[in-house]
Amino acid sequence: MNKITKFLFLGAAALSAVSCLEEVEPTAYVSEGKLTEIATEDPGKTFSAAVAGLYNDFQQYVHTDMSHNYFGQKSFDYLTSLMGNDMVMTGLFAMSWYHYILDYRGQNYVATSNRWREYYRVIDNANNILKLIDPETATSDIKSYQAIALGFRGYAYLQLTYLYQHSYYVGAEGTKWGKGQKYDFSQEPCVPLLTENTDGDQPRSTVEQVYDQLLSDLEESYRIFEEIGQVKTSSPTDFDGCVAAMYLARAYMVKQDWDNAIKYAQVVIDNYPVLTTEDQILQGFSDITLPDIVFGCDITADNSTVYMSWFSQMDAYGAGYGAIGVYRAGFKPFVDKINDNDIRLQWFCCERSTGQSGTVMLRDTEYPASVDYQSVKFIGAGRETVRAGYDPSTGATGWELGDYIYLRSEEAWLIKAEALAHKGDASAVTVLNEFMRTRQPDYNWTATDKASLIEEINFQKRVEFWGEGIEYLDNRRLNIPVDRTDETWGSDNNHYDGAKFKYEQEDKQMVYQLPISEIENNKVLTSADQNP
Repeated sequence: MNKITKFLFLGAAALSAVSCLEEVEPTAYVSEGKLTEIATEDPGKTFSAAVAGLYNDFQQYVHTDMSHNYFGQKSFDYLTSLMGNDMVMTGLFAMSWYHYILDYRGQNYVATSNRWREYYRVIDNANNILKLIDPETATSDIKSYQAIALGFRGYAYLQLTYLYQHSYYVGAEGTKWGKGQKYDFSQEPCVPLLTENTDGDQPRSTVEQVYDQLLSDLEESYRIFEEIGQVKTSSPTDFDGCVAAMYLARAYMVKQDWDNAIKYAQVVIDNYPVLTTEDQILQGFSDITLPDIVFGCDITADNSTVYMSWFSQMDAYGAGYGAIGVYRAGFKPFVDKINDNDIRLQWFCCERSTGQSGTVMLRDTEYPASVDYQSVKFIGAGRETVRAGYDPSTGATGWELGDYIYLRSEEAWLIKAEALAHKGDASAVTVLNEFMRTRQPDYNWTATDKASLIEEINFQKRVEFWGEGIEYLDNRRLNIPVDRTDETWGSDNNHYDGAKFKYEQEDKQMVYQLPISEIENNKVLTSADQNP
């Protein structure tokens, strides 16, 4: 990490810095003194451009294009889904194969370099905004920029903790995984901490220190949003108080602070409904006007890429990778466990979901599914477009313009249910049943023993968020192994043969190494500071 240097970028990239990034190339820059002068004279212009850069990177940041695998946060969602149990690669494809076999963690690999640069770029940009703001004199408009910058920085540090060290706690007491115990990794080295008040190279901070920082950032972000009346803004494209609350709920679940996880999940529950109708649940998760969208991005022809994109990877009806060979499928034992009456079974093409025996059709078409259990959860053009007429030679019209959905309110309901269950609160069953009856009208969970209840909540969360990266986050903190072995699953195992292995969450395969560039360029780090 070199000394922070401020840049004022023109356009959406706007404001960035060199810190943990060796070769950020600005198209235009001004001196630190000039930037301060501009911010003083016209702070709205300066900060709006800088914040636009944060949103832009969240949507589509890529440092090195590797088989169109990287495009900001949504690429994290699908690539980490491949690192779990529930998503199956259906062939030996170069694209994302090494994520699928958990063999892309090395210090020289693109995966660790891209993610490191992505999140430290967010941190650097946020730091530059915060350094120019005096909280004592800031107007409401400037406080909004401050809250956004703090929120993005807290989010970025949270993302780094998922990748570069084991979870704060691995496992939880009273669960079926990891012998029902929790293992404390809070004092293990995580990542360097950079704030607006630090300068120069920094050592690796502990997991606990990084969590202290990210929770402080997100708490202050939420407090400011509450103060200025922006807990929920009018647009789901805004990073607002509910977005900060969702990331706080996730972070507190990792720390097993169940009360705070419930507190912030409730903020989202109070402000957003869940999807309830067939049209909503089967729409294709490509429209940010859906009522459950807490945070998303409106994708247009002006801000989108085609093949390096979420729907290229995930949409069976498009003309991208997910439709022309890199098919996304559900793990057979996982899908087979979904109840017949659960509408979410319709997200997977199998005999039970289609009512067909023999050749299973791609839902809403006259064409066969490409593979058993092929997913049709994500539809860039939306289900209605597919039903109006689908041609596999061209894909559904407009498939590449589906909106990006980052956070949905359903996660808050399932966080609340699980946190209550960990506390031994019987109302966890009530919360679970209330939510699940929007998916399966006859659902009625009655078992109250803690381990079984948490396992059920976890399963329903895996179903609800299949392909959205949540399974990976929960596997990390709950000590759920990645187990794709025939010894466990027998003939039902549809994972690709080369990926049939078992790793525990404490294994080194679950942790990225720091990029070699960081070891070589950070003067306070040596090879001894590298992850195993």
